[in-house]
Amino acid sequence: MGFPIPDTGAVTEDVGVVGGFLTASGDIDFGPFTNNDAGEWTAETITGSYGSQLVIDDDGVWVYTANNSNAAIQALNTGDTLTEVFTVSSTSGDTTITITINGADEPPCFVAGTLINTPQGPRPVETLRAGDKVLTRDNGVQEIRWAGRRRLALNNGAAGNLQPVRLRKDSLGPGVPEHDLLLSPMHRVLVAGAQVQMLTGATEVLCPVKHLLNGQTIVQEQLEEVHYHHLLFDAHQVLISSGCASESFFPGRVGLGGFEDETRDEVFGIFPELRSLPETYGDTARYVTRRHEGALLKQCFRPVQTFLAGLRERGAKTSPLPMATAFRK
Repeated sequence: MGFPIPDTGAVTEDVGVVGGFLTASGDIDFGPFTNNDAGEWTAETITGSYGSQLVIDDDGVWVYTANNSNAAIQALNTGDTLTEVFTVSSTSGDTTITITINGADEPPCFVAGTLINTPQGPRPVETLRAGDKVLTRDNGVQEIRWAGRRRLALNNGAAGNLQPVRLRKDSLGPGVPEHDLLLSPMHRVLVAGAQVQMLTGATEVLCPVKHLLNGQTIVQEQLEEVHYHHLLFDAHQVLISSGCASESFFPGRVGLGGFEDETRDEVFGIFPELRSLPETYGDTARYVTRRHEGALLKQCFRPVQTFLAGLRERGAKTSPLPMATAFRK
């Protein structure tokens, strides 16, 4: 009859979600030379750690499900994984089924309450709908083609990667932002200045706010829940919120990969070509900084006292370069 052979499966955050659950399945076998294991397995349901469970029948056919909204799963980024190992039994002994949960980056988005500049004045992002007009940095008045929203429960320590980032008043420069501003961690703000050009070769760049965290003026919140909102246009735009310039939603492979299937289908209904060729949407409105560039740019937005203290600790004898500023209009 042989002996039970370990089996594996995998799911990916926000991909193939049905009824709120990620699903994988398989048929564990005896080996090495026979698959004659019908009726030899212990039929049972085993509870996992992520709103998950594995159900196996007496023929070894198994189905794994996990709650896609589980905070630990939603906290994963691309390249991150979680692993669950289930021990299953048969007449010839025990073995394991190992499930890998793959992460996906969350799309950039505004937190509910963020004021977006429109021709009629600032409006809370949650009140905007497809067809509404907003003011953009580069192209004047533009029409929203799609507006999405998502509520996330964050009352779990594993949800740290999803916690919004607070840009305190003046944290990116005088009046930038004019008031405290909350954005999702991967939301990219427009920054400019001599140091930006020196580091990147571009006069203005888009940088994820999570790369600018300094623990004082740019900090990550600890909320129990958050409502994130997305605004999509015919082309990638730079929007103005409380004096701070930042991006609209960019539907590239990473951005779309952060949505559940139902939400992606909404976007594909408006831009069907994105289903097979996301690159047809066009380029980002500005060069997007890499993680290592963001780490360097972060030094431009440290509180002045901290910045000068750091120079003194290193024995610097020269004055610091002028701090970079965010574009403001």
